[in-house]
Amino acid sequence: MSKTKDKHSFIETFLHNAGKYPEHSALYDDLHPKGIDNQTLLFLSSKVYRWLKEKGLGKEDFVLINLPRGAMPVIAIIGVWRAGCAFTLVEEGYASERIDYIRRDCGCKAEINEHTWTRIMLCRPLDGYEKVDPHDAAYAVYTSGTTGNPKGVLHEFGNVMQTVDAHRIDGKSFIDAGERIALIAPLNFVASVMIIILSLYYKKTVLYIVPYRIVKNPGLLLKFFDEKRISLTFLSPSYIRRLPGKISPHVKKMIVGSEPASQIWMENIDIYNCYAMSESGFPLCVFEIDRAYDTCPIGKPRFDIDIKLIDDSGQEVPEGESGEICFRNPYVRGYINLSKETSDHFRGGWFHTGDIGKRDTNENLVLMGRSGDMIKINGNRIEPLEIEAAIKQVLGIDWAAVRGFEENGRSYLCAYYTADITVDSEKMREELLKRLPYYMLPTYYIRIDEIPLNSNGKFNRRALPKPDITDYVKVYKAPENDIQEKLCTAFDKVLNLERVGIYDDFYELGGDSLAAIELVVVCDLPGLNASEIFRGRTPEGIAELYEKLRAVDDANPDKTNDEAMKEAHPLTAEQLYMVDYQLRSPKSTMYNLFTLLKFDINSVDMENMAKAVEKAIRNHSALLTTYFFNEDGELMQRYTPEVLNHIFVERMTEWEFHNTIKDNLVQPFRIADTKVPQRLSRCRVFQTEKSGYVFFDVHHSVMDGSSFKVFLGNISLYYRGENPKKDYYYLMLKQREGAHHTDFYEESRKYFNDRYGNYMWQTYPNPDYENAQSEELGELIARIDVDIHKLETAEKFYQISRNGFFITVAALAISIYNDYPDILLAWNYNAREDTRMMTTVGLLFRELPVAFRFEDSMTLREIFVMTKDQVEKGIKYSIYPYVDLMTHGTQMDAAYLLYQQDMRDMTGFDDDIKPETVDVRQNQAATQTVLDMEILDGSEGLELLIDYAASRYKEESMVSFKDLFLGISRFITELSLNENVTFGDIKGIINRK
Repeated sequence: MSKTKDKHSFIETFLHNAGKYPEHSALYDDLHPKGIDNQTLLFLSSKVYRWLKEKGLGKEDFVLINLPRGAMPVIAIIGVWRAGCAFTLVEEGYASERIDYIRRDCGCKAEINEHTWTRIMLCRPLDGYEKVDPHDAAYAVYTSGTTGNPKGVLHEFGNVMQTVDAHRIDGKSFIDAGERIALIAPLNFVASVMIIILSLYYKKTVLYIVPYRIVKNPGLLLKFFDEKRISLTFLSPSYIRRLPGKISPHVKKMIVGSEPASQIWMENIDIYNCYAMSESGFPLCVFEIDRAYDTCPIGKPRFDIDIKLIDDSGQEVPEGESGEICFRNPYVRGYINLSKETSDHFRGGWFHTGDIGKRDTNENLVLMGRSGDMIKINGNRIEPLEIEAAIKQVLGIDWAAVRGFEENGRSYLCAYYTADITVDSEKMREELLKRLPYYMLPTYYIRIDEIPLNSNGKFNRRALPKPDITDYVKVYKAPENDIQEKLCTAFDKVLNLERVGIYDDFYELGGDSLAAIELVVVCDLPGLNASEIFRGRTPEGIAELYEKLRAVDDANPDKTNDEAMKEAHPLTAEQLYMVDYQLRSPKSTMYNLFTLLKFDINSVDMENMAKAVEKAIRNHSALLTTYFFNEDGELMQRYTPEVLNHIFVERMTEWEFHNTIKDNLVQPFRIADTKVPQRLSRCRVFQTEKSGYVFFDVHHSVMDGSSFKVFLGNISLYYRGENPKKDYYYLMLKQREGAHHTDFYEESRKYFNDRYGNYMWQTYPNPDYENAQSEELGELIARIDVDIHKLETAEKFYQISRNGFFITVAALAISIYNDYPDILLAWNYNAREDTRMMTTVGLLFRELPVAFRFEDSMTLREIFVMTKDQVEKGIKYSIYPYVDLMTHGTQMDAAYLLYQQDMRDMTGFDDDIKPETVDVRQNQAATQTVLDMEILDGSEGLELLIDYAASRYKEESMVSFKDLFLGISRFITELSLNENVTFGDIKGIINRK
């Protein structure tokens, strides 16, 4: 065994490295896109340490970590280990019954969840850490059990340092300082514990907790690797085989495991095949894959760990023969509260893995298969008895069995029963998900007449019949459109079937989560993701859902875009809305989008930055677009690349920049000139003796907020010498022009007019003055002081997005402020419906309506359902520009709510550059609308920005409305998920306050 006692402890090493590099951003997740630096990790984990010590907890005390996926669980682990305690972790989405069992089984003395986290953050920090012995309890990983419940494998602190030792080849670690690591597996998997340990142990590493929405979409994951410059990750071989393209050149190393790595090899990537399991806690063997193998070796034992191969009688097998792999590890105690299982599997200190292996001619171990009843499904080790117990409980039957199958590289479970009942597989999925993880759900259910027995009269699991997939195929119905055709063909290919109709259910035919990922790749429908397969299930259902969420793909996008760039195009309805105002108010900067970025000239070459900015502008045709009036007096737009002048570095003193330049940068745009084409964007680059600056200003009619982030990210790519993806602005224009001539366009116009027209809506807070005397802009900004974790819990409980949550809050605020029940307001949908539009700069968003007829008896859940329904239908019918109805006077101008990332955080640059956003004065600011609300989601939290017509409202009135908005946000967040609260309750409580 490794000499753990002679080394610095894991926590000691982490604290040393974190203290040496306090400003290094070490941990990233969705909520912390700029990262959490070591100084903050120390600070937050010291609060967890204090909280546990005040509870009197220490060695051998278990703490249950029950937090949403992200950075918080990692911080909690650090705090738990600083206190000398042990942890076990469950992830969101885990069945509540399973969590309850784990809570009881590990005997946890404390639970860190979203509620206790709030209290923990109020604690004072506590420096230092508690020293531990290698044989003190460190953590438990719960895996599938034979008793009908999961079983917890208890690891001691000695295993933490063995994890570090195990990731070495010939004595040298294959994890380097400064590694950028992506964590993809569930946090409660042993692979994730290993990744967390390694990332925290090695200095200046970066760990990204990848959200599941990206993990479930291989295309998005590849993009994530590229954007975050990931250098190392852990993936299962099944997932690697489903990746749709080349892996980012930034990825230099990859750890694979959990299942055989047959035919896995990539040029220019070091791939390490690791053999580990919940009962080892670290890789027992590692093999650096040097070519594609039909049966890939798992390598030689790490350091001096003891591994042997035994036959059925428990004797070691002769050289060259196969046997069960067994190993000895003094830092694993066995299964918590399961003495018999521990003695059965850890016989004489040797753990019996159930894996059959043999040594090849190079003394590398090679896996040959499994022994016993344990099943492996897509890398997950599963005990059938736990699933069988859940099935019997759900169906109320006495006998059930489960068997695993592998076919054509796909593994799945089949459940068997003898009771004379009919099983609804979809309802079984719903019920079993309350008790089991998704990967333990059977794909098929088969009724058998008799339980198969062997010659000794014992149950013979291997005699259970293989399911006939044709039994699950519905009456054939041929596909009726191209999308259904692609999906049916993909079903055929992924599931190895001869013919699939539009009514056939993907999961009843044998599909699973990994097969869904493969389906996304095979069917070639841009933007489709695995979650839509789960929701739609059949080709008909998936196609219908797909059409709701995005537009049908263009057949020849590159050619169409290039040809469209040679033509003139009318302005879109959204552009005309803005440009009409600009022509009426030529001195206004209301529609200027601008930023001023400050760079450290010691780390950034401003000459290279100027070149990168110019290249980025040339890459986006919208920024080289000009407006003109044609012979009929219609305002048109065209690609005019010659309007861009060379961008150079302007040199001056810091005093000159701040006192003569900075606050005069934002100026109105001249929209159209019949003689000289007018640019709709401007950019300047400065360098002083102290800093470098990039100023960028663009008219909103050619760029929206999402485009701003794309553009700044492309500057970063060009600065690094990389090329961004192609822009499709003129394809977007062509598609929207073509949509005008479709039946669905007219159907969509009718939807908006029928649902929202001809009704006495109130569309903004009652003004103090009826007639506007000027376009002067009033502005309020305030922090939305809600507990983010409670907000996320409420969003999940009500199944509402962050955007939908604040749309609802805005409508409630206007209704209560006006004391009027019928409210309509607008929101912005970004309309980036496929991968091409994700990298396009332009005004792509659609303004969409949401309306409410509030009644006192309406519950909060009913109100959120109304919001969600209208948001979904608005997206479905967004082919028609709702703003056109407002422009032509058939519907009223409405206050709108925009939820977006704070533009002050939209630098788009890498961590090593890290520009600051500098405030700059907006000259000639004005407003066209009565009132707009923006929710800015930034690194410092949520903020509410209200822009209002100062000629229509008194400032004190807007302060009252702002307080009302914030009060409703807090009230709903703090409700403790009481879905029976009514609109009348909310109104009464808010009015009393």
